[in-house]
Amino acid sequence: MKKKIFVALMISLCLNASAQTLKDAIRLNENEQHDDASAMYKSMISLEPTKGDYYYYWGNNLMDADKADSAAIIFSEGLKKEPGNLLLQIGNAELKLSAGNLAEGKASIEAAVKSAGPKNASILIVAAEALIRHKKAQDLMTARVYLDAALKLDAKNPLIYNLIGDIYSEENNGSEAAKYYNQALEKESKYIKSVFHKGQLYKRSMSYEIAIIEFNNALGLDPKFAPAYRELGECYYKLRKPEQAKENYKKYLELSKNNNNARLRYASFLYQSAEYNDAGFELSLITKVDSSNLSMMRMMAYVNYELGKNDTALKTITKVFAITAEDTTKRIGKDYSYYGKILAKGGNAEVGTAYIQTALTIDPKQGELYDDLADMYNKQKKYDLSALTYEAKINNSAKAAITDYFNMGRAWYNAKNYVKADSAFAKVTEINPTWPNGYFWRGRANAQIDNTAKEGLAKPHYAKFIELASADAANLTKQKTNLVEANSYLAFAAFVAKDCSLSIEYWNKVLEIDPTTKQAKDSIEAIKNSKDCK
Repeated sequence: MKKKIFVALMISLCLNASAQTLKDAIRLNENEQHDDASAMYKSMISLEPTKGDYYYYWGNNLMDADKADSAAIIFSEGLKKEPGNLLLQIGNAELKLSAGNLAEGKASIEAAVKSAGPKNASILIVAAEALIRHKKAQDLMTARVYLDAALKLDAKNPLIYNLIGDIYSEENNGSEAAKYYNQALEKESKYIKSVFHKGQLYKRSMSYEIAIIEFNNALGLDPKFAPAYRELGECYYKLRKPEQAKENYKKYLELSKNNNNARLRYASFLYQSAEYNDAGFELSLITKVDSSNLSMMRMMAYVNYELGKNDTALKTITKVFAITAEDTTKRIGKDYSYYGKILAKGGNAEVGTAYIQTALTIDPKQGELYDDLADMYNKQKKYDLSALTYEAKINNSAKAAITDYFNMGRAWYNAKNYVKADSAFAKVTEINPTWPNGYFWRGRANAQIDNTAKEGLAKPHYAKFIELASADAANLTKQKTNLVEANSYLAFAAFVAKDCSLSIEYWNKVLEIDPTTKQAKDSIEAIKNSKDCK
């Protein structure tokens, strides 16, 4: 009897130890210590090689570390050991979702859920999470159906509420997302995922100070929770506190054991902070461990371009495109935009524009790319295409800037489409009625439309320019050339209207601005000798 009790006790202890080890490994993954998590999964599998769940969570860890190919191998090995494991079936489905294949991925998940039966809450939760986490192929509606079903079976599970909060977050419904994160915390007050996700919610809405409070709350629950330091770093960066940003990012690197994924995130942060030399150094450390890392290579191309190392950047981005030739879904918009900029800088602007156009097709909201594309067209003297590019930028912007209308007007002017140029400059003067340059360029455009000055279309615009520019004493010197042009036009228009005294008055104003203007002196002499002025 004692022997049976002892055996039962030992089995119980082993099961508890196994469960604890799995929980610890999952926590390492959540803490972005992917290498340590992988080591723990290997150890667990060596003791229980037929336990399919271990393979699933290990593969999941590898996917989080951007190692989908390695994850596929692990899922495959797991299914050999336990062919009917539903988690592994979902794991394989996630590989399809991560590649953007929603149809096949969702079908495999539905099959796993059906096999599990309606009362298996854990499979419902994992299936729902799979349909939420992969940005390329989400099905938030089906995920919510699974979570509602899981909630009926396990109403006290904070993970379910947290995932519902994630769905609302993905739908940009911040108030509902916060409500469910708070419900998760009601079920488990120290549920760090929901505290962390609340922080991310505030960060997404640009409420960085409140986000910082939530991330610090997460660290209050676990001072070694690495992702919170990363998010703090990004918040401080947005608040223009670079030293605090770096301090937190370095802590993130330290806690995540400097794994490549963490270092790449840090390099990305440095790149966004325009600290390109430091970003390049971090990327060089990754190459020593994994020189074939696609994310590292693309970032290296971006950084080298920004550092002015265009030849190196070209070699790297060309390699990125060669690697992704058979699966273009692995490319991102910035790959195309940088390829375009790199080619243009190397003297191949015509091909470069095609890549920029592709980048804008992928994401038409990238405002700075329109500027790059328009600049390329300007250099090729394709001014009409430059103008249309600014027009597209304005149409795809929530609120277009005055400079966009101004640049569009300049491009139409250079394209000799003076009517459209005038319309663009009219918008400039509407947005800022006290900026002299808008009126100056309206004057120029109308001077071309009415090139004999017979109708005097440019007169009110040049006159308004002179009024505003002359009142701005601080910038009067900068406007010297434009003031000469505006007064010269008004002098010419007055002469056409046979108002010779007014014409001489404007030419004298030209000489006040620039006494060396020969045209003014010659014109005054000509007017005095003109039959029309006697």
